Amino acid sequence: MRKYGQREIKALVKSGAAVDISNHDNAARHELEAQETYLEKIGYSSGVYGLNGGLLKGHESGKLYAITGRTTALFIYF
Repeated sequence: MRKYGQREIKALVKSGAAVDISNHDNAARHELEAQETYLEKIGYSSGVYGLNGGLLKGHESGKLYAITGRTTALFIYF
């Protein structure tokens, strides 16, 4: 797993290379995992207070999914 800067992860979302899933809850996670079979952890972003972002890759489609802040989704997926 590669370490990214939070700015890099946000830039991937802004450019359209990754889908922002920062507001996902458990129900949304189950839907996404049903589509993708499983999600592979590609990278993370960390700061002084721990994790503050993450990057996942879908198994079926190969799409990138990004979590851009310290939200509930970060702790659900990581």
